[in-house]
Amino acid sequence: MDESGFSQSLEADENNLTDNGINFRISKGRKAEEILGMDLDDVVSSDSTMLSALEKLQIHEDSTHNPMQNAVRKYYIFRNGKEFPRKKDV
Repeated sequence: MDESGFSQSLEADENNLTDNGINFRISKGRKAEEILGMDLDDVVSSDSTMLSALEKLQIHEDSTHNPMQNAVRKYYIFRNGKEFPRKKDV
């Protein structure tokens, strides 16, 4: 994961994230890498890999709060310049 670039991307986000919000997303991205056993750059390089990663992360998160999946989605935007479709739309 390109933490520096991701941090800059989050700083420029229109939602005006705080430093804590940015650090939280980076931390959750690291945790996702640990669970998935792969770098987020590899995860977001393919839509099929991305979908598989989101499904794998889902079992590790509370059903009402998905911070790792959200961090991976933000990283996808950072790398691909667009949002990944919601799972129900894929």
